[in-house]
Amino acid sequence: MFDPDNLLRCDFCENGTVTKHIEQIKFRQLTDRGYIFCRAEVPIGICNRCSSKHWNKDAEAIVDDIVRQEYEKLRASKLIVSATAER
Repeated sequence: MFDPDNLLRCDFCENGTVTKHIEQIKFRQLTDRGYIFCRAEVPIGICNRCSSKHWNKDAEAIVDDIVRQEYEKLRASKLIVSATAER
């Protein structure tokens, strides 16, 4: 949905207008327990002129939270496997 209060000037081309959209992203993150695979819906600004994508602190916080959640799931599953193997 278009929101005129949601407009910013592009940091890259300095001519375009950046509008914020919610976008689903998929990524993997290397941790001390191996790779974790994540999906998240984050607010991303897209320039209407150069199509560059802009992240903000909110998007970064969402990604950090998803990585933390998936890491905890991986840690818990490896603890369960480890406990089962000891029996």
